[in-house]
Amino acid sequence: MSLKEKIEAILEEADIKAGIAVWHIESGEKTDVNGDVPYPMASTFKIPILATAMKQVSQGKLSLGTRYPLKEEDKSPGSGILPYFEGGLEPTFLDMLTLMIIISDNTATDMIIDILGGPEAIESYMHELGLNDIYIKMNCKDLIGEMFPPEVQAMPMEERMAWASTHDILRDSRTFSLTPDNDISTALDMNSLLHMIYQGELFGGEELETALGILFKQQFNVRMTRFFPPQIKVAHKTGTIGGIRNDSGIIYIDDNNHVILTEFVEWNQAPIWDQAEAQHQRVFEVETAMGKIGQLVLETYQPK
Repeated sequence: MSLKEKIEAILEEADIKAGIAVWHIESGEKTDVNGDVPYPMASTFKIPILATAMKQVSQGKLSLGTRYPLKEEDKSPGSGILPYFEGGLEPTFLDMLTLMIIISDNTATDMIIDILGGPEAIESYMHELGLNDIYIKMNCKDLIGEMFPPEVQAMPMEERMAWASTHDILRDSRTFSLTPDNDISTALDMNSLLHMIYQGELFGGEELETALGILFKQQFNVRMTRFFPPQIKVAHKTGTIGGIRNDSGIIYIDDNNHVILTEFVEWNQAPIWDQAEAQHQRVFEVETAMGKIGQLVLETYQPK
């Protein structure tokens, strides 16, 4: 069986929809399954944000050492730790980039988006690079807010989360659409962006070292990296919202073998949204399948 057929078999066994793209850098060999199909990026959209930020740093427009005060109105729901800190904290731009990637801090992300000029500035840069299937229209606060009815969106964060514990989210909302008014990408375009970063086409020197260094510090390692031995380094970013489970990054097999892998995965959460145990089991199955694909890619390109 070809690599593509093996990936398709894993997806079929797990009963999940996915866009998968594989790119072995040294040989140029590429494989994909639905690689040209758009998927919601969820927090993997933080890779384009990181790329845009480091580009502006390399141009001298921004400095990694600049401090930005955390204000109460900056705080965004969802993942991260900044919402739980007192106002007045002044993280550096580098601190915020690190928090955005390694623990997917949504507050840090939205502060960075504002500094860069809004979602449209990031999308515009992606399109300048020829990555025309990457669209970024919302920050984290809006992306999460769209999952709730308008009256719930107006609630304070804690009340909104309490409401969500007893109600299903709006699964036909913009958050999950595959249209350019959402934060979407194809697996192929995300791979292309990572390839540009890896090759130093966007920025080099300290900026490249910093960007990859942050991606190497990723704390969520139960998807593509699930079955990797500890010596395999991966510069990657995950993404999660509703039934979306994503992971995208660069696998450093050895000095002569590097593989870019993007896994955009969706499973049907709606029938069991209020069944915690069933959800945990399904997530385990989905993330195990993602790990199997990662393991398959590793074994395919690891020298025998």
